[in-house]
Amino acid sequence: MSENNFKTPSDAWSAFSAGEAKGYAVDIAAELGLSEGELVAAGIGINVTRLDADWGDLIKRLEELGEVKILTRNPSVVHEKIGTFGKVGINGEMGLVLNGDVDLRLFLGRWGHGFAVETNNPRAGRRRSIQFFDHEGKAIHKVFLTAESNDEGYDALVAEFKAENQTPGIETLPPLPKSVTRKDDEVDVENLRAHWRKMMDVHQFHGLLKDFNVGRQQGMRLVGPEFAERLSNESLKTMLEKASESSLPIMVFVGNSGAIQIHTGPVKNIREMGDWINVMDPRFTLHLRMDMIAEAWIVRKPIREGVVTTVELYDSDLNNFVIFCGERPPKESENPAWQALAESLPRFDAALQAVAE
Repeated sequence: MSENNFKTPSDAWSAFSAGEAKGYAVDIAAELGLSEGELVAAGIGINVTRLDADWGDLIKRLEELGEVKILTRNPSVVHEKIGTFGKVGINGEMGLVLNGDVDLRLFLGRWGHGFAVETNNPRAGRRRSIQFFDHEGKAIHKVFLTAESNDEGYDALVAEFKAENQTPGIETLPPLPKSVTRKDDEVDVENLRAHWRKMMDVHQFHGLLKDFNVGRQQGMRLVGPEFAERLSNESLKTMLEKASESSLPIMVFVGNSGAIQIHTGPVKNIREMGDWINVMDPRFTLHLRMDMIAEAWIVRKPIREGVVTTVELYDSDLNNFVIFCGERPPKESENPAWQALAESLPRFDAALQAVAE
């Protein structure tokens, strides 16, 4: 049962932006049968400004904000970094930001709506942000000002990219259909293994799956233990704690349909809170729902310099929601310390799982 009892999206947004509502914006929207983007759009004309831009042009200008906190999430995990924009590359619908702590891969064809948002509540104080949503109204990427940000630059960007239409509300599209992959018995598994073995670059992995028309988890399951093994769901906590203890630099990839956000470096402060496990470092935070882990895998992807080892988590719909690997400079082999840590993680035991259930 919800703790809120809102009659309209406008009421809900007003209460949320003033800190009077219980829960996060995405959860409050769900209570009303709305997407988060629709909830935010209810505040247009009050404390939300609709933006209209070629999104790539706007991304190139975010450097003018100075230091910001960026946030990318999916239903299972939230990834936050503090840094500055810069070194932006836009090629059609593909975007790349590679400026130290701000490390993003952007799929701009999925971006449908952008807003400048200002909230003010007793706990968080005044918060100013630029928020992007897909055509369904799901959050893609958010950029929050910090105490070190350039407020005048923010005002100038909002004024420049302000849409002519400032009527509350947005139109959303139904979800895209799920991709249809081959059935297991239609996959030439030996050929899949042979091509997997011949990979020379980790970026060839997506093409390999596409060539064989298999899903990510399906491909790992079919290729077998030479390249992929299922881990215990408790492996995540073990991995983070061991990486923290050894100050091992790792990479953490979190994405959705429109953006992938990456952390590179050590993780130090690991805190478990109920169903959540969190990284609470000064310039990087991660909030991950352990109850959303349906499957965990260790995956080995051949490259010219050896192998890249990843630890990957999947939800109950077998969607990948986070990937971990070791920090690796281009054209260098994998850090042996990361490889040893990943390989040491406990494997999934189906018999024990059956007893637990």
